[in-house]
Amino acid sequence: MIDDDTQKAINECTRVLLQNPSSLAKWLNSADKYMQTFAADPGQLLLPNAHAFMEPIIRTYAHNTEEFIQYLLYIRDTFGVNELTREHVQNIRRRVTIRHAQQVRRERSSRATAKAKELYGENSYHARLKWVSDLEHGWAQRRLAFLAKHRSTLKGKKIDAEARADLLAEFWDIIDTEIFEGEIPPWN
Repeated sequence: MIDDDTQKAINECTRVLLQNPSSLAKWLNSADKYMQTFAADPGQLLLPNAHAFMEPIIRTYAHNTEEFIQYLLYIRDTFGVNELTREHVQNIRRRVTIRHAQQVRRERSSRATAKAKELYGENSYHARLKWVSDLEHGWAQRRLAFLAKHRSTLKGKKIDAEARADLLAEFWDIIDTEIFEGEIPPWN
């Protein structure tokens, strides 16, 4: 939950960003880099004066990438479909989204590996890599089947982006529960 003072600072930062569409993509790219640095080491947030106005979004979203992605969507959607600035912001959002998905995937695989070690004991490095690869492949197949099952119930045969995101969140909750409960295959 964002307190009122922080929200006011974010709103002011957003106002500055939106009033400068020619600098917007450059500033958002810089903010993303600052967030990564700040997330890794909060003591390292050293902003040049020209970027100091972005501190509220950097501090707020550095540890909450999903909310930053939503913020980028908000910024993107303030521009018209045919505006170049919208495309630039969309490219940044896409990059951040992919990076976040990769981080979540690595974290989930790490939890599954730790649970497998707990349940089945140690295994060699290469065997663990193969096991994780097989596990992730199985999850991918199950994810596709899960979406196909839900798609078959729709008349238009297409799931809109919001519904797809909700379904994927539900699917990954199932996988996370399986990991937590130890419902994972033994080492290969």
